[in-house]
Amino acid sequence: MVRSISSALHDYGLNATAEDVGKTWLNYAAEEHGMYWWGGFGVSTEHTAYRNLRAGIAAPQSGSIAQNGTTVAEQIGGQIFIDSWGWVNPGNPQKAADMSAMAASVAHDGDGLNGARFCAAAIAAAFEAKSIDEIIATAMGTIDAGSTYARVCRAVIDFFKANPGDWRACRDMLTAEWGYDRYPGVCHIIPNAGVTIMSILYGKGDLPRTVEIATMAGWDTDCNAGNAGAIVGTFEGLQPGWDKYRKPINDFLVASGIVGSINIVDIPSFARELTVLALQLAGREVPALWLEDMTRRGVRFDFDLPGATHGFRTEGFNQITLKGGTERHTEGARVAGNPA
Repeated sequence: MVRSISSALHDYGLNATAEDVGKTWLNYAAEEHGMYWWGGFGVSTEHTAYRNLRAGIAAPQSGSIAQNGTTVAEQIGGQIFIDSWGWVNPGNPQKAADMSAMAASVAHDGDGLNGARFCAAAIAAAFEAKSIDEIIATAMGTIDAGSTYARVCRAVIDFFKANPGDWRACRDMLTAEWGYDRYPGVCHIIPNAGVTIMSILYGKGDLPRTVEIATMAGWDTDCNAGNAGAIVGTFEGLQPGWDKYRKPINDFLVASGIVGSINIVDIPSFARELTVLALQLAGREVPALWLEDMTRRGVRFDFDLPGATHGFRTEGFNQITLKGGTERHTEGARVAGNPA
């Protein structure tokens, strides 16, 4: 889903609707192949929504409680696919929340949408916030205050205030009062929302520690770590302390979708793509070469961002030769092939 936001906004415009995002699902996802957990109609939220879309049930009806029931509509997927909606709305948490809920409504409803709103708003707020508490308060302001999602968040916040040094005790509280045994379905959003906000609070603004807590806490480890990490990483900004994870991963991603050529993603290029969308959504000027890269064919590498490698690796006696060029993406940019 790393490409879903850019695909939807590229194909259907900056004012894309839930129906448009649903069409993007059909255009870029292949049933029972990659991208989602294809756990069966009525079991997997995304599989159910996809089958609805295939049957001509347009979004947001495709993901509604009225169509699929509460159990399916309130699984964790409402919040795990929406980080990019926060990144393209820096400093505008309300718009991030609204756009993420629109996109999440293809498959989710109820607290599934509250999760989308919370996580996207937190990322958007993290660009300008002065503290973790400010981020959480801002994100809480975009969701239904009477919802179960808001209640589990407040329970964790209150526990943290009383026990700021013991995340394991908080995890025990979640097990006792908000655990999987209390919610239907395979992977409900509420217990995992508790772990997500717990890791944000107990991580205390440090990305590696935040992700470690979210992972050690169990339940949906990759999703919770991803959401919490996106929020705290945006807030903290690139730090040397990230290197123990960042260097082994490099800046290379392999996404999962129907079109193999768009599955190869590197973080510098995708960051620039999200920046272009953010500038466009804000009505601001976009550097001409960045805009050209959104539609051109072929590959161009630059090394403007700190540590950018575009996934290049060398080992042993293998050699990679990069041809330098004179083209600049922005004033003062470094030439492709000269990452020093």
